[in-house]
Amino acid sequence: MLTSILAVSVAGILLGLRFKAAALLAATALLVIGAVTWNSMGLPGNVTVGKSLILVFVLACAYLAGLSLAHCWTRNEK
Repeated sequence: MLTSILAVSVAGILLGLRFKAAALLAATALLVIGAVTWNSMGLPGNVTVGKSLILVFVLACAYLAGLSLAHCWTRNEK
């Protein structure tokens, strides 16, 4: 679970640095679709609804952190 949180948070920060809100919606949809697909294939490490919600929350928070970093960098360049 820790590696999932780390991967999702890095992806969220990178999304926040580069893209706007539509990318967050698409990434959230991909995260949920990936969790459902993972469970339907019967692979080890089932993703429960609680884990999915935690990952979506981490993605959104990391996206906001990336937006904040992007805003600070563009403000300092001017």
